[in-house]
Amino acid sequence: MAKYLYLEIKEYLLKIIKENKNIAHYKLPSENQLALKFSTTRITAKRALTELQEAGYIYRIHGKGSFIAPSTASNEELQTGNFICMLLPDIESRFVTTLIDGVQGVLGNQGFHLLILRESEAELSGSKLISQMIDLGIKGIIVFPNSNARYNKDLLLLAFNRFPVVFVDRTLRDLEISSVTSDHHKMVKKAVELLFGHGCKNVGFISKPAEYSTSIAQRISGYEKAHIENNRTIRSGNVLYLSKEDPAQEIRILHFLEENMDIDGLLAYSGPMGFHLYRALQKAGIRVPEQMEIIFIDDEYTSFLDLLPFAPTCIAQRGSEIGRQAAQLILKYIQKKNVTVEKIFVDCDIVERESTGS
Repeated sequence: MAKYLYLEIKEYLLKIIKENKNIAHYKLPSENQLALKFSTTRITAKRALTELQEAGYIYRIHGKGSFIAPSTASNEELQTGNFICMLLPDIESRFVTTLIDGVQGVLGNQGFHLLILRESEAELSGSKLISQMIDLGIKGIIVFPNSNARYNKDLLLLAFNRFPVVFVDRTLRDLEISSVTSDHHKMVKKAVELLFGHGCKNVGFISKPAEYSTSIAQRISGYEKAHIENNRTIRSGNVLYLSKEDPAQEIRILHFLEENMDIDGLLAYSGPMGFHLYRALQKAGIRVPEQMEIIFIDDEYTSFLDLLPFAPTCIAQRGSEIGRQAAQLILKYIQKKNVTVEKIFVDCDIVERESTGS
């Protein structure tokens, strides 16, 4: 079967290339990722990548990965063209997809091209990637910081020297760099107040630790502010701080629910952490929304609502709008040749579904 499996991998990669053909230098899945996805060996995955490279669809950089080859631009054109680089953490989410769409929509209309690079925090911290991009003539950089972002000195030096750099979704603490983010404080405050408005007396919060990122710290602040302004007492036991790397997420959530049975409203993360909550609720025998109303942060489940035990009410960030404003800010800096520090906050929407009562 492995004799033909590489062709299946090749078709899968060609589909990705077709979907992202206008994004030169888009990073493709690694050999390891492909081997895991198709339950095969790295050798089989490598064969598919090698054939695509030989056909001119992709190019490969040792230690960095495989990328979609520019369809029309040569290296010389790249160095003199209008290119914006977007640095993203190596994560997949609906929010990131809409963020990219927003950036592309603006840049494409202004004759600029978008280069997307997905890198792990460790790779970006220690690499010479930033300086290599600058050598190629990149006009500006849009950055989605990783958690506890520790970006290398090249990026920080660029920002300090007023090179066009804009952060999206979150910022770096104590650094004066332009950013376009959701109003994380306001959106969580709004969600908690909605639960209060539905009659919830005791609202809990399953959150990543505050030190994880500035956006998390702002969300926790919004949770606290909602309680203060509505004369509600915050019990320490009502907040569960949970790292996404914790291997015992479901067990810890279950214990949290069982130890706080009087919680009748809950704010929690979606994505993988949300799935752990779904299972913990089932094990604890808690009915939603009859016994507990829940609002998830980020609307990540819209594609498979029918597969879930209940359709979740979510805080939906306006990823496309954040991307659009970030791109406009970068273009303004490039065109005026003057970089100022601007902090732009974008509102969010609460999409009500089955997990909150009417």
